[in-house]
Order: sequence, then structure tokens, then C-alpha cells
Amino acid sequence: MPGNNVSSIALDQLHFDPLNPRLPGSLHQADDEKVLEYLLLECNVVELMQSIGEKGYFDGEPLLVVPRPAPEAGYWVVEGNRRLGALKLLASNDPAPIKPREVEQARAAATHKPNDIPALVFQRREEILGYLGYRHITGIKEWSPLAKARYLKQLRAQYDNDHVAAHKALARTIGSKSTNVAKLLVGYALLEHARDAGLLNEIKQSEDDLDFSLLTTGIGYEGIQKFVGLNGIADVELADLKNDEFKEFFQWVFDRRGSSTVLGESRKFKELNRIVVHAEALDAVRRGEDIDTAFLYTSGPLDALRNFMMEAEKSLKAAQETSIHATGIDNSDVAHAHRLIRAATNLHVSLKSSTAEDSLDAGS
Repeated sequence: MPGNNVSSIALDQLHFDPLNPRLPGSLHQADDEKVLEYLLLECNVVELMQSIGEKGYFDGEPLLVVPRPAPEAGYWVVEGNRRLGALKLLASNDPAPIKPREVEQARAAATHKPNDIPALVFQRREEILGYLGYRHITGIKEWSPLAKARYLKQLRAQYDNDHVAAHKALARTIGSKSTNVAKLLVGYALLEHARDAGLLNEIKQSEDDLDFSLLTTGIGYEGIQKFVGLNGIADVELADLKNDEFKEFFQWVFDRRGSSTVLGESRKFKELNRIVVHAEALDAVRRGEDIDTAFLYTSGPLDALRNFMMEAEKSLKAAQETSIHATGIDNSDVAHAHRLIRAATNLHVSLKSSTAEDSLDAGS
């Protein structure tokens, strides 16, 4: 990066970035042990320890750092926290917070334990953020969607309140589209709202447990936007957010306290997008019907009735064909078939009654 020279900085002067977008929100400002625990669990740090221990630290990838504010000494590592974790674990003699045996094996095998680390020193964090966007959002070491959103929120603070202009500027900075920037920022604003409203606690998950891309995918559908109260995909203010409807949507997508979520999988968003704008279909989801069943109501009650009868007929024909090959049929199966007869008879009576009433109405 032009204008900056590589310096050699002692390892004990280098500290984890408290605003690292890859870290869960709960670990911002956390102590080193908690950060190392996360890196060991999620970021393959042991493998990096082995590589550095065998080959030494590659000077061609200096850490990007900024001075910590007074009275604190040393530097925050804005880019390179995974490498910093590997270096700290190699240099330490203390037991690792997790995976202690693997870490100790990597230490014992290491022929290199660097203490003076190459780094590019910047005076302001903002000087590094644009580079991070290129490298981790559209570049060679792509972050997760949630990490991207956290990073974009930090970068967004550099611009004024004109969201459209800010999104375009951010898109130019990171080499992406303004619609993608807006979707990530709106998704993160909704995630923060869910956290603050206690929805994460209700479903017993943290923000890093969630598949954040499901949230950004869902809000890309116009019907879902209107249902939850978003004024388009760039509505980061959430001024007209409908709290009750958003809670429903959030739980349908993420609540796994049952066998699965109501949504099930991301390809069902297309169906959910139609369901939320049809009253009968929406009522079906709210009373516990699955997405496929509720979707049948989006063409109206009459079409739904006809679809249900066709599906039932196909299922009964399949059951008849299967019964020829089935063994071990008992009285409970016979009783079940009898209940189907009664259900079909009741439906027949109901439909015949409705037809008769319609005829009377027509003749009156």
C-alpha cells in the first residue's frame, strides 16, 4: 500500500482488533483468551501455527495495524488477527483455552517462533477499511456474509446520512453493487433489531449461530419486504418496521426449537413471498400448516380445495398399489383406512350440501 513502510514490531505490542468484523459481537472488547478460543474453534489456527512453525512468518504478508489510543501502548491488528492468534499461541507456554494437546504438538514441532513481526502502521483505522473491502468482500479471502455486514457498518460511519449516495460510494470502495451493499446493511440492522427485541434469546441462538444469508435473501423479495414493513431493499432506517410481523418472519426462518424451521430451506422463500400477501395462505401458516400446504391457498380457497382433493386421491391410489406388496398389515391399518372412508364421506356430504345451497340461491 503506497506511502507505508514495513516495520518490525514486537509480538507483545500487537493486540487483537476489538472491532474485528469476523468476531461475534459478544467478543468485541473480549480478552485474549476468549478470542483465541474462538479462533481455535472456527478459524483453523492450529494449521496456521504448524505452517508458521515450520517455515517462519512470510514477510510478504505484513499485518496492518493502527496505534492504540492513549494511555494504552502498542497496536491493534486491523488485518491479520488469525495470524496474530497463531503467533501468540506459538510464543506462549501457557495451556491453550481449548485444543491444548493439538496446540502443544504444534509448539513442540515448531522450528520458528517469530517475535518480531512485519507490519504496516497506519494512523487511522479508516485508512485500512477500503483495502479490507477489496480483499475480503470481493477479493481473494472472502468473509462470511455476516462479517461483510459488520465491516460495511463500520465503513458506513465515514459517510453522511444520504443512504443512496453512501451505498454507491461503499460499492465503489469494495468493488461491488450498491444493491448488495444495501441488502447487507439492512440485513444487519434487522439482526440488531432482533437481538435488541429479545428474539435471539427466544429462539435460544446467538447472531453467529444464524445463517445470516437467509435473512438477506428473504428481504430481497418484495412481498416479504411489505409484510415486515420495509420500504424497499435499502431501508436501513427501519422506520415502518412491523414488529409483530417481523417477529413472525424471523421465527419462521430461524427458530429450530422444533424438528426444523417453518421455512425449511432457502428455496422456499419464493413460496413464502406469495403466502404473506394472501390472507388465507398466511392464516394457514399461522395455524401451523407447512409451507407447501399453505402455498396451495395462494390461488384461493376453491383452488386449494381442489388441489387438496387431487393430492389425497393420488396418495390413496399410491397406498392401494403399495398394499399389494406390504406385509404385516394389522387391525390398526384397517382402522386407519376406515377413518379415511369416513373423512371422504364427510367431505362428499359437505360438498354436496354446498352445491344444493348454491342451487337454491340461484333459484330464489
